[in-house]
Amino acid sequence: MKRFEPSFLDKLFDDDPYEPAAAALRQLSLEELKSTVARDVESLLNTRIAFTQAHLVALPECQLSILTYGLNDFAGMSLASHYDRVFICQSIQQAIARHEPRLQQVSVKLELNEQSTSALNFAIRAVLIVHPAEEPVSFDAMLLPSTLQYSVTRSRAKF
Repeated sequence: MKRFEPSFLDKLFDDDPYEPAAAALRQLSLEELKSTVARDVESLLNTRIAFTQAHLVALPECQLSILTYGLNDFAGMSLASHYDRVFICQSIQQAIARHEPRLQQVSVKLELNEQSTSALNFAIRAVLIVHPAEEPVSFDAMLLPSTLQYSVTRSRAKF
């Protein structure tokens, strides 16, 4: 079974950094790596940025910096509006493509669910780059309108 090195942030947030661990213990399986990516995508989606693209139009270098980490605040948008939902999907796709370099070919689609009117469900599809291979991945993101918080889980759906 192939093993992968944890991300930089996973190494920084080590529960016991002063305790040496065997090399095998510091490596992740592909399934564990996908779970850490899902956790990082959830953190990204639950972070709000202070600067929009309009603010940074005169500063092109800043458009790819940490200043744009996260999503715009959608509190003023109508989740019932088709145009606002398309904008939210595009914003999610752009944020992931910009700030999650392990994922490429990112696509985000709103999944309408007649039974669940209290949440919006998004299907996120991408290719996980795990050198030297590429692995298709899918995540389910649920936005709860009452809190505007996302919950991201790995999807079992086929890519």
